Amino acid sequence: MSRTVLLTGASRGIGAAIATALTARGHTVLGLARWSNTDAAEHEGVQRIAIDLADLDLTSRAVRELCKQHPIDTVILNAGRGDIAPLENIASSAIGPSLMLNLASPLVVARECMNRLRHADRADLVFMGSESALQGGKQGSLYSAAKFGLRGAAQALRLELAGANVHVGIVHPGMTRTDFFDALDFEPGSDDAHALHAEDVAQAVMSMLDSDDRAIIDEIVVKPRQNVVARKPR
Repeated sequence: MSRTVLLTGASRGIGAAIATALTARGHTVLGLARWSNTDAAEHEGVQRIAIDLADLDLTSRAVRELCKQHPIDTVILNAGRGDIAPLENIASSAIGPSLMLNLASPLVVARECMNRLRHADRADLVFMGSESALQGGKQGSLYSAAKFGLRGAAQALRLELAGANVHVGIVHPGMTRTDFFDALDFEPGSDDAHALHAEDVAQAVMSMLDSDDRAIIDEIVVKPRQNVVARKPR
């Protein structure tokens, strides 16, 4: 079955791996992201829509229009950023924008797609969670707040959409070797077993999309075999 997929954060990292897996299967991918020229050159099979997803009004209008123009039956809410630091070191003015992108924006996109998904023969709504949605960690209060919120939203929407053939799930990756860690003072250890590859997470998302109509996969947790964190040189 060919799908029309709205994918946020499609330009790099896990989102790019998901986009690659989808286009390889022949699906149509509408990729919402802050696209750069370099990103665009790497994703020829994706319809690229440049947008600041933290701008909720703009996002709402854009997604509403996309739902009018395209038979969207799959929504994958992957966009986010890693605001990980002691809460006292995070400026008060930065808390709102972080929650806006990591929590509010996925809910806005889901809301605008809801009517379209309800009327599809089979639809999927997939959130990108995190291990931080399962257990709060040191310096992760702000990031965990958003990811715990997404997990609760996925669970609630699973019940709200039980009467329609809309499969709602959330994928929780552990440390994944992407540019997520570029702005942080730590990263996964150097051994291959210390971190997932983005393709590992994409495979988990594909398994949700492949589930039979009668079977909903609520949550998938994907972890590296060895959880090793390395501090970057100062």
